[in-house]
Amino acid sequence: MANHGDKEHERHPQHKLSWDASRNGGYTCADCKFVGLGPRYRCKKGCNFQVHECCVPPRPDSVAVPLFRDCRFKFLDLPPGAGVDHRFCDACGTDVAGRVYHCFHCDRDMHPSCACMKDDEVIGGVKYRLRDEGKKWECVMCKMRLGLEGKRTWWYVSEEDGESRLHVHCAIKLLLRDA
Repeated sequence: MANHGDKEHERHPQHKLSWDASRNGGYTCADCKFVGLGPRYRCKKGCNFQVHECCVPPRPDSVAVPLFRDCRFKFLDLPPGAGVDHRFCDACGTDVAGRVYHCFHCDRDMHPSCACMKDDEVIGGVKYRLRDEGKKWECVMCKMRLGLEGKRTWWYVSEEDGESRLHVHCAIKLLLRDA
């Protein structure tokens, strides 16, 4: 996404949104309800309406995600079974409470921001690369092998030693702490 001009959002039709490139602090996206950090779109009139860049229309109706090669994710206003089934993001392992990308074939869900997650991230001065490597590793932050509630999730793997690993949700916590 390159055009950072003013945008409109169907969940906040009364005001336009402008690009805020600052990296100050975290926020909760008003669209997908997932945590965000750094640059975002926010209400030009000062309302507390903030959204991830990838949650602003026009967003793709469907996406392919390299770490889920067999999946084709479709954009939905709510995850299937919302209000009945407990759904979680298959990338970061946290709850899915708002808009979501869902693969009907594999029954996987992803936050829109996880679907457009960067392949690499600098965390605590160390460069990490995003991987889906199963559950045999231990997270250097939480010391758990599986993600939240025992779910298999993606990992950020240190490029310095190839051994240090962080769950995506643990990496987000560290990035929020340092923001």
